[in-house]
Amino acid sequence: MTDPVARHPTPPRRRWHALTYSSAPGSGGRTGMVGRQTLVDVVLVVVAVGFGLFILIPTIDMHSRTALILDVGLGTAACGSLAVRRRFPTTVAAFAVAASAVSASAAGASLVALFTAAIRVRTPAITALTAAELIATFCFPLMYPEPAGFSYRTQILMGSLMNLGVVGWGLMVRAQRNYLRAVLDRAHDLEAGQELLAATVRDQERRRIAREMHDALAHRLSLLSVHAGALQFRSDLPADQIRSMAAIIRQTSHDALGDLQDVIGILRDGPTSDGSLLEPRVGLDDLSALIDESRRSGTEVNVDQNIDNATGTPRNAAAAATAYRIVQEGLTNARKHAPRSPVRIVVRSHEAGELAVTVSTFLDPRPAPVSVIPGTGTGLSGLNERVSLLGGTFSSGKVAHQFVVTARLPWGS
Repeated sequence: MTDPVARHPTPPRRRWHALTYSSAPGSGGRTGMVGRQTLVDVVLVVVAVGFGLFILIPTIDMHSRTALILDVGLGTAACGSLAVRRRFPTTVAAFAVAASAVSASAAGASLVALFTAAIRVRTPAITALTAAELIATFCFPLMYPEPAGFSYRTQILMGSLMNLGVVGWGLMVRAQRNYLRAVLDRAHDLEAGQELLAATVRDQERRRIAREMHDALAHRLSLLSVHAGALQFRSDLPADQIRSMAAIIRQTSHDALGDLQDVIGILRDGPTSDGSLLEPRVGLDDLSALIDESRRSGTEVNVDQNIDNATGTPRNAAAAATAYRIVQEGLTNARKHAPRSPVRIVVRSHEAGELAVTVSTFLDPRPAPVSVIPGTGTGLSGLNERVSLLGGTFSSGKVAHQFVVTARLPWGS
């Protein structure tokens, strides 16, 4: 049997990117994402340049011409490197932090790069970059003491708080994005799980309907085949017997149509109002009619039935229906493969809360005739599925000169 999980594998997990929005193919989402990233890059570069000028202007009189050119050059390079900060967050942050130690105009770029690194790089790397930025904060005031009246201690305190605040903000954004990614992944897993569950339910329902069609119709059609074959090959039968067999064929055809309507009802109506699935109305009370049909078709059937049920109502309707199907399949197989052999049926309830069903077909030592009744060969496997779904045990095979089908079903205490 094909495993439904193997037939319907879980779809691959989507990769949710921190700075992108998912979009349907062909919806232009990729273009919008690139436009958004470009806008963010422009805004951050403007902020970095503005903050660098804010730091540079109070110290501009302290620069020589060469030092000013070097300061502006390093700041420009640091701000320009922000364009690739997403691809190389650690490298860009390390360069901007190093430049900020000697360049006032690189101060803004170092903050932006440090913020990006806090979002994207691993904890050891961001720890090292934060330590390097704090060292740069201590170094820069030594080159330009007390700009605009700010003392060395004030500059260190303000710079350290600003750098730690930027790193904390970046870590907070990182945590939010990781949480969002986890939520989206979980939503996708739930969606995939729902799809897998629906596919599994559909697969189980198909097999259930296939079992019903096989069990219900195979028995009726085998009866039709037996009686129609007798009419075809026995031209010497008396008129009364021919009429009797024709009546059996007619009644069996009506019964087969009824069984077919039950199965079609499952397909058409699905679950009932109480949530239960429609099932053909069969049980242990129908066994006598089933056995009489087989006897009329020429099969010798011996029955040993002992059900401890004072009220006459089955304790477990599903077990009763399964027991009926086991007996039905056993009689059908006997007609198909051993038409001259007697069949013994034993149905008993036990104190342990089990319903035991045994169908034994006594095999004729003479060569069996070629069966003219076609079959799919899936009846016993279908019964095994039925019994397993109820939590019972099922076995079938040759024992001595018999073919024995045995099942134990939960029946109630």
